[in-house]
Amino acid sequence: MNTESRDGIRISYDVVGSGPPLLLLHGFSHDRTIWASTGWVERLQSEFMVVRLDFRGCGASDKPGEPAAYSLEAHISDIGAVLEELGIEHPIVWGWSLGATVALHLAKHTVVAATLAAGTYFGQIFTSTYVQARLSEAHNALARCRWSGLASWPAVEPSELCCPLLVYTGTRDGNVVEVLQRQRGSIEAMGGRLHVLEGLNHVELLSATGPVESLVRPFIHAAA
Repeated sequence: MNTESRDGIRISYDVVGSGPPLLLLHGFSHDRTIWASTGWVERLQSEFMVVRLDFRGCGASDKPGEPAAYSLEAHISDIGAVLEELGIEHPIVWGWSLGATVALHLAKHTVVAATLAAGTYFGQIFTSTYVQARLSEAHNALARCRWSGLASWPAVEPSELCCPLLVYTGTRDGNVVEVLQRQRGSIEAMGGRLHVLEGLNHVELLSATGPVESLVRPFIHAAA
C-alpha cells in the first residue's frame, strides 16, 4: 500500500495482523523487510496490528534527490500520513538504529502509547563530524543525499518524552552502549528503562530474537 506525505512524496507501507497497533521503524541502510527477515512480523502479527513503512529514500517509497527532503519534519510527516490513513492515533512504536532515533523524535512531537528504541542514544547524534564521516563512506548519490539531510536534525532528550520508554542496546553495540550508560540517570528520571543485552552487537538487537523477545514482549504487552 502507498500513501502521499504532505510534500507529495509517496510512502510505501503494509499492515498485517490485528490488535493494538505496533509501528516498526527500520534502520538507515535497510527497509521494512528487515522486520520480516528477522522473524518479528511472524512473531507479532497474531497479537498486534503490525504496521511497517519504508522511510523516504528506502525500499518502495519515493527517493527524492535533495538533502532538504530528508529533514526530521519530513520523516515525522510521512509517519503521520500512514497513521492517519489507517486511523491510528496512539501506536506503540518500536524503532531500530535510525528508526529508533526517529521513534524518540516521534515520541517528542506526537502522542504515542509507548516507545521502544534499539541501538540509539539521546542528544545530538548527527553532528557535522559524524555526518562527514558517513558521507566519506557513502557509495552512491542517494546515500550521500540522505546523510546530508540528517545533518539538520536536532537533538532529543529524555526529559522531552512523557510516554512509557524502553531503550535497549548490547555490550557490543559500539559507542552506543557507552553513551547510553552515561545517560542512564536521565532516562530513569523520566520513568524510562535502559537495558543492556550481554554480547549483542548492533544488528543482533533485532536478529537475536530469543533474548530480545524476552525483553520487549512484556513491555509491549504492558503498553497495549
